Amino acid sequence: MISQRKTSRRALLQKAFYASAGASLAPLFAACNSSSSSSAPSAAPLVPANLSELNIPLGPLANISALGAPDADTQIAIPAGFSIRAVATSQLPVQTPGALTPFSSYNWHRFPDGGACYSRPDGGWIYTSNSEVPAMPLGGCGAIAFNANGEVDDAYPILTGTRQNCAGGKTPWNTWVSCEEVSDGLCYECDPFQASEGVAKPSLGKFPHEAIAVDPVNKVIYLTEDTGDGRFYRWIADASDIDSNGRMAMENGRLQVMNIAGLEDGGYETDDSALTTLRPVTWKDAIRPEDAQATVRSDIELTGGKAPGTVFDGGEGLWYYELPAPASPGVSTPEGGSVDTRGVVFFTTKGDNRVWALDIENQLAELIFDNSQIEPDFGDVDNLTVSPWGDVLVAEDPPSSPSSRIMVVQPNRQAIPLVEVFHSGSEICGPAFSPDGSRLYFSSQRRNGVGETYELRLPDAIVTSN
Repeated sequence: MISQRKTSRRALLQKAFYASAGASLAPLFAACNSSSSSSAPSAAPLVPANLSELNIPLGPLANISALGAPDADTQIAIPAGFSIRAVATSQLPVQTPGALTPFSSYNWHRFPDGGACYSRPDGGWIYTSNSEVPAMPLGGCGAIAFNANGEVDDAYPILTGTRQNCAGGKTPWNTWVSCEEVSDGLCYECDPFQASEGVAKPSLGKFPHEAIAVDPVNKVIYLTEDTGDGRFYRWIADASDIDSNGRMAMENGRLQVMNIAGLEDGGYETDDSALTTLRPVTWKDAIRPEDAQATVRSDIELTGGKAPGTVFDGGEGLWYYELPAPASPGVSTPEGGSVDTRGVVFFTTKGDNRVWALDIENQLAELIFDNSQIEPDFGDVDNLTVSPWGDVLVAEDPPSSPSSRIMVVQPNRQAIPLVEVFHSGSEICGPAFSPDGSRLYFSSQRRNGVGETYELRLPDAIVTSN
C-alpha cells in the first residue's frame, strides 16, 4: 500500500505541474508512461534559483512519447522514433560485421553489468561492460568496439580473474575503473582500447564497491558502497599522485566519508520528504582505510563507538556532471551556497529507492527523487548515467517483477520511462551513451539466465537539436 506521505507528495508534485501550465519560466515537456505503468504528468518548469532545491535544467528526453508495445525479438518497449537491437549475447562470440571475420574470438561474458563509452580516433567508439559473476576468477570486464558507421568490429576482455564486478566509472583520461562488489572489494583501472588486464587500486578502499565518479577540477573521486549500512565516500588525491597532465595514479590519497547535517556518524533519515531541501555536508577521514570498511565499522560499534559517516542504504549508480554556465552570475546559487552550482554528483541508493545530488562547490546535498515521483514504484534504483544534454537516467533492479525500466529522473518532478524490458527475473545494467549521444547501451543482465546487451538508437531530431 502507498503511504499517506507518499500520496501527499505525489499530489503536491502533480498540483505544482498543473498550476504551472502556461507559466513562462520554462517550456513544458510532454511525457507519458508505458502501457504497463500508470500515466505521469508532464514535467514542471525549472525551480527558480536561490531556493532550497538545486536548479538543474531538464534535457530533451523529458519530451519523449509514450512507450509502444514490446519489440517482438527483444521484448523491450521503447518510445516512437527510437530503435533497438542486440549487440552481444552472453556465452556466445560477439558478431563483428564491421571486421574481416564475422565473429570475434571473445565470448561475451555472463551477467553484464556497469559500463561506459569511449571515443576511438577513427570516429568509432567502445562500450565497456563488467561481469558480475560472483566467483573468482570468473568476473572481470569486456569491451565491444564499433567503427564510425556503428558496426561492431571487435570485442575483447580488459579485466579477468576478479569477482562480482558490478559497476565502476570512466576517468577523464579515458580509462575504465571496474569495481568489485564484495566485502573486501577493490577497484581496478583498465584500458578499454585493447585486450589487457586491469591494475588494482587499493588506495580507493576495501568495501563492496558499486561505482566511482571523477571530479577532474578538484582531483577528487567519489565512491558508492553497496550495503545496507554503507557510506558515501570521496578520495582526495595527494599532490604526488597527480602528473603534469592532471592524471591521477589513484595510489596516494585520502579516503573520507560524508556526513549530512543532522545525520552524522551513523544517522539515517527514514522520511523522504525531510531530505528534499538542501542540507550542508562535511567529511571525515575513513578509519583504517586499508581495511575492509564493514569490519572497521563493526569493530568501532562493538566498543560502543559511532562509525563515521551518514548511512546510505545500498549505494549504487554514480555520475559526475557539470551544469551549463548560467546566463549571469548568481542566478544558480542555491540557498545556503555561495557560488553558482557547477559540478554535481548524482548517486542512487537502492534500499530506499532514492536519487541524490551533491553540489560540489557549495557542499550541499539534496534528495531529488523518491518513489512519490513515479507510479508504479521503482523496485530498486540501480545504475545511473547522464546524457550529454543533462538527462538523468536511472536503471531498475526489481526484486520480483515481470519487467524492469530505465527512467528519466527529472529532479523534484515526475519521472518518466525511456525503456521497459519484459525479461522476468532480470535487471537492467550498464546504461551509457555513445560519445555523440546517438545511442544508449545497456544490458538485461539475466535474460535467458546469462544476459544480453543492447543498443538503443535515439531519433536524429533529439541528437541534432542539442
